Amino acid sequence: MHIAIARLSRRRQRGFVLLTVLWMGLGLLLAASSYLVTQRQVVLSTRAELETSRAVELARSAVNVALADLGRSDENAPRTLRDGTPMTLTMAEGRATYRIWDEGGKLDINHAPTQLLVPMLRHLGENSGIDAFDAATIAQAIVSQRGDGQVAENMQPLPQLLTSLGLPQDASRRARQSLTTYSGTAQINLATASASVLAAVPGIGPGDVRMILDRRRNGMSLPQLGTATVWLGGAEAPVFTIEAQGILASGVTADIVATVAPMGLSFRGSKTHYEILGVEILR
Repeated sequence: MHIAIARLSRRRQRGFVLLTVLWMGLGLLLAASSYLVTQRQVVLSTRAELETSRAVELARSAVNVALADLGRSDENAPRTLRDGTPMTLTMAEGRATYRIWDEGGKLDINHAPTQLLVPMLRHLGENSGIDAFDAATIAQAIVSQRGDGQVAENMQPLPQLLTSLGLPQDASRRARQSLTTYSGTAQINLATASASVLAAVPGIGPGDVRMILDRRRNGMSLPQLGTATVWLGGAEAPVFTIEAQGILASGVTADIVATVAPMGLSFRGSKTHYEILGVEILR
């Protein structure tokens, strides 16, 4: 009987040891699985960060090409239109696109009257529920903040300023293609104004806008537009905005917005050099 009890005890011990080993193995397996999942997430995160960095560098290359485009002093050399016309470059890692905006072709919120601001603000917010009354209210808020003639643009970027005055955030981001604080005049440069800016000018209809854009693209002289010319006497501003986007073959994108101003003409190569006033990287 004692022998049978001893055998049963040894079997129980072996069963307990086997069960312990199984639990330990399961624990190690779970730990290894968790480690592998964590490492996979780290690898994916690192790869995504690397891809984003490559897209940023691609966009940075487009900014440099745009600066070279801006720097051409020879009037006979081909130049991209300064009205936001896109230029696409095909590179080894993907595509890069840049747009150059002349700040003189935009409405300066420090100087533009309400009859120009209201239609522009309504156009910007038409997909965000902004009606004529809302646009007039925001325009009046802009005018009332001028005080001594200047909106406090140095306190915050233009999109944030417009958002604080009541324009929806998505419309405020788009507004930098139509509104500015760098022009210094209520006049608009007819040679670089975008279609949306032209459409906001009293006396210019859709047919006039199409005609102006067509004549610009074909290098033709610009028309006289009657009473609308009172708002169209501006020239290129001393500040330009470059919007660049890098698109990798994998589909990852990055955007850079740079505000630049001419520093002067370089004797080497006869090119104008530009100072970067501000850069925003959007990922």
